[in-house]
Amino acid sequence: MNETKKWGYVFDEKLNMYVPNLPRQKKFAKVLLILSLISFVAVLIQIYFFDKTSFEKISFLAGTGVIIFLFLASYLLLKINVHLIEKRLQEIEKIELSGKFEIKSLRKNIWLFSYIILFIILIFALSIYISVLLKGLTYKYIFYTIFLIGIIIFNCYKFLRELKARKYFLTISGKTIKIYYENNEEEFIKTDNISQVRFYVIDTGRGIGHKNPTLQIFDGEEKILVEMTIKIMDYYLLKKYFTKYNVVINDQYNEF
Repeated sequence: MNETKKWGYVFDEKLNMYVPNLPRQKKFAKVLLILSLISFVAVLIQIYFFDKTSFEKISFLAGTGVIIFLFLASYLLLKINVHLIEKRLQEIEKIELSGKFEIKSLRKNIWLFSYIILFIILIFALSIYISVLLKGLTYKYIFYTIFLIGIIIFNCYKFLRELKARKYFLTISGKTIKIYYENNEEEFIKTDNISQVRFYVIDTGRGIGHKNPTLQIFDGEEKILVEMTIKIMDYYLLKKYFTKYNVVINDQYNEF
């Protein structure tokens, strides 16, 4: 698999992918711990020679205390991050391709509920603007009304797109991929007829995206056959599957 080399990552030949450079992160964590201990010793020395009447000594002691907190917090966060990455890598190593398996779309009702609440708020706001327009027509309110209508249309599109993506699931056997929609077989395709598959994160428009990857499968004419959000472990399983059958993978998903 051809992937662009990333800073802070090393290529794992066993997993055939770039993974975070954990040995470097562990060394950096040790450095942070040592700095924390040195700062702690410095605080003890300052306490021994502490003078309540000296503003400089009070300020210096407070600053050193803040530095200790920052070093320890950074150390703990880095250790937690390393632990989580090691756990995921262990799970990835256990993934094995079977002759037949299923991939189901991921369901998160919280996003659907959020969209519904947003629709209600936008429609309510739109009704207020329309009532104001009827009382006195101004270019300002016309602009706001058009803007709100645009937001409602955009969110309706995102809502319907995400709702549809939740109804897909795949059954994969050898080179054959059967695509089901609402439990009915929609079509099937051979890996030889797939132009590419794409993994990416859906932009929610809230400054962050879903942590789970979204899959797109394209046929020979670059038509999207399926678009579905999947589990992270299914993402690694599919990458291994498509790599086995030499399918082009357009991977835009940030794995770690």
